[in-house]
Amino acid sequence: MAIWSKALSIALFFMTMLLFLPLIYHFGIALQPGTKSAINGQTSIQPSDFLQRETLALDGQWRFFWNQLLEPSQAQESIKQSTFIQGHGGWQSSTYHQKYDAIGYATYQLDVALENGASNLALQIPHIESAYRLYINAEFMASGGVVSDTELAGAPGYNTAIVRIPEGLKTFSITIQISNYHSSWGGLWVPIVLGDADALYTLQRDKVAISLFIMGALLITAIHSLIQFFLRPTDNIPLVFACLCLLFFLREFTIEHMSFALSELAGGFVLITKLNFLSFYAGIPTALYFFHLSYNQEFHRKFCYFIYLVGMFFSAFVLFFPTRYFGIPFVIFEVIAVIVMLYILQRIWVATSKRQKGAGIMLIGSLIAFSFALNDILNTTGVITTGRFFSLGIIGFIMSQSFVTNNRFNQLSNNNETLTDKLKERNADLVLMSELLETKVEQRTRQLKLANIELKALANNDPLTNTYNRHGLQQYIQGAFERYRRSQEVFCIVLIDYDHFKEINDNYGHDVGDIVLITGADLIKSGIREQDKLARWGGEEFLILLPNTDLEGAFAIANKLKDAISAYPIGQPIAVEVSVSGGVAMVKQDDTFETLFKRADDALYQGKQNGRNQICS
Repeated sequence: MAIWSKALSIALFFMTMLLFLPLIYHFGIALQPGTKSAINGQTSIQPSDFLQRETLALDGQWRFFWNQLLEPSQAQESIKQSTFIQGHGGWQSSTYHQKYDAIGYATYQLDVALENGASNLALQIPHIESAYRLYINAEFMASGGVVSDTELAGAPGYNTAIVRIPEGLKTFSITIQISNYHSSWGGLWVPIVLGDADALYTLQRDKVAISLFIMGALLITAIHSLIQFFLRPTDNIPLVFACLCLLFFLREFTIEHMSFALSELAGGFVLITKLNFLSFYAGIPTALYFFHLSYNQEFHRKFCYFIYLVGMFFSAFVLFFPTRYFGIPFVIFEVIAVIVMLYILQRIWVATSKRQKGAGIMLIGSLIAFSFALNDILNTTGVITTGRFFSLGIIGFIMSQSFVTNNRFNQLSNNNETLTDKLKERNADLVLMSELLETKVEQRTRQLKLANIELKALANNDPLTNTYNRHGLQQYIQGAFERYRRSQEVFCIVLIDYDHFKEINDNYGHDVGDIVLITGADLIKSGIREQDKLARWGGEEFLILLPNTDLEGAFAIANKLKDAISAYPIGQPIAVEVSVSGGVAMVKQDDTFETLFKRADDALYQGKQNGRNQICS
């Protein structure tokens, strides 16, 4: 039964993966526009051009005016002074003899002739780096950012748009003024698309819908992984996977057709660009870390750590450098990303060959995601023109990881069921033994009560001098502070320390030293009141708590105790003469025990410095 269940789950997994093939066809092939190449800044659109596709990419030779921001009429008058440039790829990647810097400004113009005139036609304006103004004939139609011939006056902006062409036009010119001071890529990187307005709006709606679906799936998966981490905080894999999903979410949220959600926020173009690049630079090392944790033995630690450092460096570059410098690092990191993806695939293949749990499914999901990621990289660099599929690859990767995770939890569930059956058997045995244990428990309980009494005495008393220790005296000190705060009942503490006690131990031995401490403790106990409390504070040091006693009274008691100890030779027949020094302190307003003890300790230190065998306050 378990084998059939596993086979069925695998079959359902692959069937679900196959459901994405129509999406790939829809967004990668069916919705890709046809191409209409202009010649010398002019193009003629025939009805037959729309037979296979409802949209056309206006590529080919656009008229180009470098370092000029011309109005439509000015551009028409200056046709002889124009050069030509492709309608995609930006101006610095021009295939013509002239090369242009990414930073600058220019004017694009294209004359379009429609055989049947415009009927429900529109232009889809892509993201243009990094500010533009678009005109149809002399009429201003759309803009993004602030176009200027100076860097100080220019401002970047995201404003992809769909612009309707006035009905009935048979000829019109498209004039685009572009300035770029904030990006490594200037000009038209993606062709402007001409087509049926309804088809363009539908395409835009479908792209937003699929992005919202993908972001929802990523967010749900991240929350699910965080719940798994909460339930098993010792396992970091769900936490890292949640971070990876959130980075994918951030990248999907900042792609071109979703930029409307962030374009109005503070930062606009800069914020969107930085978030988009950051999700890429942080996503690659995070993905590597996820696989590294999942199959630790198969990955090389030094290589992984190197990639983590590279990712942190590039992420810091994005955070602290202007967007205009992102070009060259991006190209370098694309190469690094391809290397890392190939490395991950090779290591997962090794894990699969060793029959590591879930490695086969993870390999399939990784192949899907990395194939689509490689497609996007090649599509971005212009090597291929298939469209962007990485978002769909993310879903495939998430499904494979979810399958592995659920399979892991199913195994844990089966193990729990087996353990439950064993526990039931053990419980039956325990029921039979419970009656015998009850009697033993009662006996043990009595023994424990006696032991607890002894332990309490040991915890609170010093075994050598039979006085309180620090812990035992704390409850009386706390009570004295409470009475002082409640009814202003003052109290004092006396800190007594034997003089030259180390010499006694060195000259007569530790046994004699113990007798000195025991005798001194007995003398102190006999010289204080019943409500006074004595504790061995440490080594040869004793602390006396004197409730309801002012400083003068405490000083007198301390001197009496000092004289009693000094007058009594200890350790007959050796007769060791000893002396003590002491410090007295009385509680003050806003005192804590630490401040009170500090004053007593300082007074004791003063007595030591003044020659010992004396009490100070």
